Amino acid sequence: MEIIPGNKEDYGSLLDFSMVHTDDVARAHIFLLEHPDAKGRYICSSDRTTIEELSKFLSAKYPEFPIPTVESLKDVKGYKNRAVTSKKLVDSGFQYSYGPDQMFDEAIQCCKEKGYL
Repeated sequence: MEIIPGNKEDYGSLLDFSMVHTDDVARAHIFLLEHPDAKGRYICSSDRTTIEELSKFLSAKYPEFPIPTVESLKDVKGYKNRAVTSKKLVDSGFQYSYGPDQMFDEAIQCCKEKGYL
């Protein structure tokens, strides 16, 4: 959510990142507990994006917020996260229920209710 209120000092962690809805994380835990062949570690990440893609998405979906333009983000310094995959989880039969639209709609609504936005 750093990009919405304009926390520029935190933009470096957004160069590229994975995300997942908390309800999907909870459902994945239950799914694996009930899955008799589950072994080892599983990554639960439904979507991956970059700061540029996030800027385009948020500015189109939420024009009421001063989302930085892609051009203004070109000088952001930070680190790129390792690409992670949920292939093992999905191959086990798990299906995600939420995408970025729902994740951000609910996060923004919650932040408005709590007075953060």
